[in-house]
Amino acid sequence: MESLFTNPYILATVVYLTALIGVGYYKSRVVKSGEDFMVAGRTLPWYILVGTLLATWMGSGSLFNGAGLGFRNGLAGVWHSAGAWIGILIVYFIARRIRNFGQVTVPDIFEARYGRAARVLATLITVIAYVTIVSYQFRGGGKVLSIMTDGGITMEAGIVITAVFAILYTVLAGMLSVVYTDVVNGVLMVGGILIGLVFMVFAVGGIDEIIASAEAAGKWELFGNWADERTNVNSGPIIAISFLIPTMLLLMGDANMYQRIFSAENSGQAQKAVFFWVIGVVILETSFYAFGLTGSVAVEQGLITNLFETGRAGTENIIPAAALELLPVFLGMILVASMMAVIVSTADSFLLVPSTNLTRDVIQRFVQPDMSDNMIVWMTRGWILLLGFIAYLLVQQFPVILDAAYTAYVIYGSAITPALIAAFLWKRTTWQGAIASILAGSIVTMVWTFYLSKQDFFATWSPFLQEVTYPAVASSLLALVGISLLTPKPSEAQWKPFFDDK
Repeated sequence: MESLFTNPYILATVVYLTALIGVGYYKSRVVKSGEDFMVAGRTLPWYILVGTLLATWMGSGSLFNGAGLGFRNGLAGVWHSAGAWIGILIVYFIARRIRNFGQVTVPDIFEARYGRAARVLATLITVIAYVTIVSYQFRGGGKVLSIMTDGGITMEAGIVITAVFAILYTVLAGMLSVVYTDVVNGVLMVGGILIGLVFMVFAVGGIDEIIASAEAAGKWELFGNWADERTNVNSGPIIAISFLIPTMLLLMGDANMYQRIFSAENSGQAQKAVFFWVIGVVILETSFYAFGLTGSVAVEQGLITNLFETGRAGTENIIPAAALELLPVFLGMILVASMMAVIVSTADSFLLVPSTNLTRDVIQRFVQPDMSDNMIVWMTRGWILLLGFIAYLLVQQFPVILDAAYTAYVIYGSAITPALIAAFLWKRTTWQGAIASILAGSIVTMVWTFYLSKQDFFATWSPFLQEVTYPAVASSLLALVGISLLTPKPSEAQWKPFFDDK
């Protein structure tokens, strides 16, 4: 254990985490109300929002999944993230409407537009999807700590350490602590990843060497090696687009984003933040794929020799492997701190949202409507502890981070996003159509993923049916549009609050 205390990468991690705890403790002293804890008192300017939006969206899915796709597919891995870029651009045009609506959670939107049943269903789906996302943040933290100590901290111990820290940090001050440390996290992420990438490019011989290696390996094409991402589908375009759609839908419906937009000073600040957010996401996510591609060249050249695991799981480890074997120690320390920033900033946000939902959208709405501000804060903290523990128990269900991300994205994106976006864009949407859409998207996703995909006849189906994205999203949209058109129009009083562009 003595070597752990002299390990520079552990030192960088401890310093970073200690600083976060300090900020969380300081901000916990100024939390006075449930609104402070959940939406930071609605006081955030655009530049703070940009940092927290960027840090929240970038998680271990980007760090491991994105880099792994870049390793295997080159820049064609960008298909996975391009959905987020499209989603942010769409959100930009409705950001004013979202902020002017002025609630706290996504289920608030669902009840105001579609009724109580929609609120409960939205809360349930959010909890399921977001706890899954938190679980693979814990796994990502465990991976980083295990790799950085060469097994001195086991994977299991690393997961426990990450889980305990993320849970306790979120408990301290909720949104007030999360958003301000996210600004630091965002700067650290951008700096660490870009500096590490530039060093890597020079280390492997420059951009020309990377392009030549990528072309030889089939990674410099529109769809790269996407066809190798699935054992039962050999169409690169079908697989790539099946990853793009869930990412786009999760982004457009991401409750973290709505909660942060609700936290803005006003609608103008919210829209400005979304504009700069998309620029940051494009730069940073492209850098993850480029890092993975450059890392694959370094592995070919023998500059990186240990990915710590085999197969797809090994390719997901390229960034921590580069920090340990290729980068100078100081740059490696910055990159390790960046990796922990990526993981913790996402874990705390995805813990806060479902905990807020359960407090506000279930307990306060249906059980104890006269809860005091103090009780709201403590109730939310209790949910954070419970959901964090459940997320920890889920870690072993998805050994590959990409699989967990994909499942969570499809469940949430197909069940929640169509009805949520329709609330702000389609006056004709009815509560019956919204509920049908939620049920269709969630049920089809779970049946396809956990039952049909395991049946022998599944291999004979069309590639479009073998990729759960297509049937899940199609069934959700058909239910939303079809049932809405077959049921009576909503009154103007129901849709008018969602079309305020001032």
